[in-house]
Amino acid sequence: MFFMKKIPLKTEYKEAASSPQMDGQIQVAVDQLKGVVEQMNLTSLSLEEISKSTEAKTAQLFTHSEQTVSFSQEASEKMKAIEAAALHISSFSQEILSNSQTSYAELQNSFVSFQTLQQKFEHLSRSHNDLLEQMHQLVEYSNKIQEIVYTIGSISQKTKILALNASIEAARAGDHGKGFSVVAKEVGNLANQTSQAVEETRDTIQIIQTEIKSTAEKVKLETAQVHEGFHEMNKILDALESFKGKLNIITKMVQESSESVDEQRDSVVDIANLLQEIADMALENKKYVVQVTTDLRTQHKNIEEIRSINQALTKTSSELQTLVHENGQNVQYDETLVKQVKNMLSQKVQSKTLLSMDEKIHQLLLDEILYSNPQLETIWTNRRDGTFIYSNPPAGLVNAKMRPWFKEAINGKEYVSEPYISAVTKNYCITLSFPIVSEGKIIGVLGADMALKENGR
Repeated sequence: MFFMKKIPLKTEYKEAASSPQMDGQIQVAVDQLKGVVEQMNLTSLSLEEISKSTEAKTAQLFTHSEQTVSFSQEASEKMKAIEAAALHISSFSQEILSNSQTSYAELQNSFVSFQTLQQKFEHLSRSHNDLLEQMHQLVEYSNKIQEIVYTIGSISQKTKILALNASIEAARAGDHGKGFSVVAKEVGNLANQTSQAVEETRDTIQIIQTEIKSTAEKVKLETAQVHEGFHEMNKILDALESFKGKLNIITKMVQESSESVDEQRDSVVDIANLLQEIADMALENKKYVVQVTTDLRTQHKNIEEIRSINQALTKTSSELQTLVHENGQNVQYDETLVKQVKNMLSQKVQSKTLLSMDEKIHQLLLDEILYSNPQLETIWTNRRDGTFIYSNPPAGLVNAKMRPWFKEAINGKEYVSEPYISAVTKNYCITLSFPIVSEGKIIGVLGADMALKENGR
């Protein structure tokens, strides 16, 4: 593993420096160079991903800007159509309001006319009632006249009888009764005429009574019709009164609707103006998006150049590290001790404590392992993305994604490196790493640096 350590620049060449010390410093410098190159590689990869993502999102933003312009213009046109419709509706509402007000006035005049007609019907009904009353009185008077006629007829019959008796007595009296006989005869003629007149009067009265009864029936029928018309007129007046109230409500509603349409028309005009401003801004934003897209393409080319340079540096640092590490391949060390440490760490990595991925819990466990095993120089854990959960001492890397020990462990393999010189102790060490597995899934890495003691030293 790589831990940052500043190496002072030496302006004077010291001939007294031994070859092993020089080799160690060179190897440390090479490891540091490789670490820097790896960090640059990670950074350039991240920049490349961000650049590609930004370019894609900018393309989407460009598309959305075009759609925004199109939609804004379309919405503006529709709002103008709505404005025209609102004006049309407002005109209709005004016309309906005018007609409603005119109809209300006409209805009011009709209502007054119907009230006048109702009063006339009422007056006519009273006149019919008075006429019926007078006819009843007339019938009573004719009945009285008939009674008088009957009385006169009775008197006439009696007079005729008296005249007959007087004639009989005058005939008995002879010459002395001739004068009386003439009187009796005249009285008889008068009685006959009276009787005939009574009969004629009786017939006339009978005809008059019949006509009065017929007229009374007609008047009764007309009175009933007048009453029926009067009631119908009341119903019409009630209906007109109700309709007048409803028409008044409708007139108010139409007036309120007309005012509301006018307010909405003003709002529609404001919205149409805002949409036009949005469309103008969207067009301006579209120009900016085009410029940003051009800049991002230029940036992407620059990142590709950085990636190319970084790949060349990576190749060079790897070759240099291979040459330097060749000296460490012949190092003799206690392989049994390495196996013991490997087995111990392999058991520790199976601890459920590590599955929490909590920094404080990892710190407690890793510190306990480090302090109870003096042969360990460093111990740490990583997440799947290469970042460190905990490291003692603190790691000089921000991200271990490019390190061989991380790649092997994250792929499910236990890793043991070749011996190399530690940047911290300047002595040989090896790196061991193990996958942290939870429910069959690799969630992180446990790693440690083990100091090597050469055989015979």
